[in-house]
Amino acid sequence: MPAIPLTVPHPRPAYAASSDLRSEIRNATASAHARLDALFGQCDLQILPGYRGFLEAHAAAVLPLEAALTRSGVDRLFPDWRSRSRSRALAADLISLGGQISPVPALPRLDFGGVLGTMYVLEGSRLGARFLLARVEQSRDPVVAGTTAYLSHGSGSQLWRSFLDRLEQHGAKLSDPAKPIEAARRTFGLFERAAASLAGCEAAHS
Repeated sequence: MPAIPLTVPHPRPAYAASSDLRSEIRNATASAHARLDALFGQCDLQILPGYRGFLEAHAAAVLPLEAALTRSGVDRLFPDWRSRSRSRALAADLISLGGQISPVPALPRLDFGGVLGTMYVLEGSRLGARFLLARVEQSRDPVVAGTTAYLSHGSGSQLWRSFLDRLEQHGAKLSDPAKPIEAARRTFGLFERAAASLAGCEAAHS
């Protein structure tokens, strides 16, 4: 799959607005989102095995996705990409918790719509991270409570709002939302496959 071209053509007719694109992606991925929430809901984030398993599963998805975005030239669409990337924060947390980062196959490069759909899922996960952070910080284990670089990443910087602004600009260049929706579904699918192997979380409840 080719990388993002330096100039993005304006198809005719253009898609109406990114608020529509946001709604289209949200509605098309609602069931996948619900399944993922249920899988990650297995994790007791206030104890070390559960929290570590949660982060290991996230790493199995976030790291290859962010690597693919970088190779695809995401910074041309989102110039603040460096401030959005969470791979380093996630890896640092796993090191602190004695977790493992399993090798994963490289994902293919993404086209214009693919970047938008993938970014929608990754950036949207920040909204849930705020609630998960509150649970982790209430842990009686000081190591768990103090290891929150990933969940707290970007706190207070309005990254979701600024993402939506960019989505509005880029979404207007789409003829239809099919490619972003497909990419968002693939992204949820990768998270779902990673979450399905949450051995640490299962042990936390055994």
